[in-house]
Amino acid sequence: MLKVLLVDDEYYFREALKVTIEWEKWGFKICGEAKNGKIALEKMKTLQPDIVIVDINMPIMDGLEFLEVVKTLNANVKVIILTGHSEFNYAKQAVHLGVINYILKPIEEKELLNTLLDIKDTIKKESNIKVEVNKLKRQVKKSKRIMKEKFINDLIQGNIIMTKEGIFDKFKYFNMNIKSEVYQICVVEIDAEEHPEWSLEDRQLWIAAVSNIISELLADNYRLDITYDNLEYIILVIGHNNNSSDEIKECLIGALEQVKEIVNKLLNFTITIGIGGIYEDVKNISVSYKEALVAIKSKTVFGNDKIILHDDISQMRLTYNFYTMEHRRQILMNMRVGKVEEVDALIKNIFTEMKERNIHPDLLLANCVEMFSTCLEFMAEMGEEFYDDFENYSSHFFEDIQSQKSINHMEQYIIGIFNDLIKNANNNKNNRASEIVKSVLDYIHDNYSDEDLNIGNISNNLFVNYGHLCYVFKKEIGKTINEYITSYRMSKAKKMIEEGNCYVMDVASRVGYSDANYFGKCFKKRYGISPSKYIEDCK
Repeated sequence: MLKVLLVDDEYYFREALKVTIEWEKWGFKICGEAKNGKIALEKMKTLQPDIVIVDINMPIMDGLEFLEVVKTLNANVKVIILTGHSEFNYAKQAVHLGVINYILKPIEEKELLNTLLDIKDTIKKESNIKVEVNKLKRQVKKSKRIMKEKFINDLIQGNIIMTKEGIFDKFKYFNMNIKSEVYQICVVEIDAEEHPEWSLEDRQLWIAAVSNIISELLADNYRLDITYDNLEYIILVIGHNNNSSDEIKECLIGALEQVKEIVNKLLNFTITIGIGGIYEDVKNISVSYKEALVAIKSKTVFGNDKIILHDDISQMRLTYNFYTMEHRRQILMNMRVGKVEEVDALIKNIFTEMKERNIHPDLLLANCVEMFSTCLEFMAEMGEEFYDDFENYSSHFFEDIQSQKSINHMEQYIIGIFNDLIKNANNNKNNRASEIVKSVLDYIHDNYSDEDLNIGNISNNLFVNYGHLCYVFKKEIGKTINEYITSYRMSKAKKMIEEGNCYVMDVASRVGYSDANYFGKCFKKRYGISPSKYIEDCK
């Protein structure tokens, strides 16, 4: 019987719900009830229900608050939300908090029963999976072969100081059926970056599951032993008959393609495999291992879900100059004027070329560092305060770029840095421009009566470049500084006349004009009437 807890603030509704369906007939038992979420949380500790049916709208602690607490407790309980039509949006929000389903009031018996039976089926499946996972955990624990794994790891790392015969004796002692004419190492990595939700325990379980699949598919045709290194790679130590290299390669790739396909089908994730070279001397297993590591790290270029041979990447170009001085010049020029789209396009073109030419991972990293150095140059141009805001990028860049799992991730990471810098630079420029314009306006308002007021002395007094001052003012205000000075003086003159000043020369002098005739022309141009006529009209 699955235990059900009812949570609703309406007593008669809870009573009605108890008789809505034949609970025990369908494998359920109402283990308790509560009138709000707070009481329900207390009861859950002792009753440990499998299913909670909770109303979304209750006093003290409503359904959503209750769900948030349940989610933090990580309780293994299924929740059904009861909601009215007016609360439908809340119900949708509840789905994100782990609700299995929501049912609209008034409740229909058939809908409630179907929902409960679906949950029952889900719980049964989860229980079966849990049994299998626990079984796998026990197998992983029992299969620990500490001494054997240490020996194999020492062998692939090149830390074994013994004769070939001594190594073969160890093979025999550990029941390792890999003594062969030639040897080869494959490194298998689960593409776990596509599943950030996995815990460390999840990863270990999947590594064990993949290892089991490899053993099942390869053991009959290959002399094989499996171990693991501290990078969580699965290491395949393979012994071959001394056939031709091409024949060995073709057969092995075919077998590993089958492994990839089965893993994807049964476990629903992908793996990437790096293959080292083939060597006759058993001591050269360590060389093949290092080559396989280089191959697996090349997934940043080739992508996930691939089989990568060291022989292939050894032919990749190491000297081609992908990020030229011309690229640097164009990117800096566009950054300075805030053209995000142009910068994005240039970087994307560079990465497209690197992808098309199958760039070597070391050269890819070097080009990313070169691009970031352009960012550092731009930060330096913007000034110390701007550089301080982005110091986090410079202190963590090398670590962050190396942690990217593919060339596409590297591209997005680099573009993101450039976009952040340009966006903040534009904001700083706009803020600075606004400050400059405000200072100009204040200066004009304070000194409009000075006949020597002009752009030159404004520039000198505010310590701002003459050309830059004119540009930002026109862009912000929509008129030139001289136009604004004239306009402001005329508005002041008009106000003086309206307040009773009857002398044109006096008004002209007080708004910064020593020539009354020129003042009169400016006033008439502004208001369509001479100042003397305006004085008459105002009397």
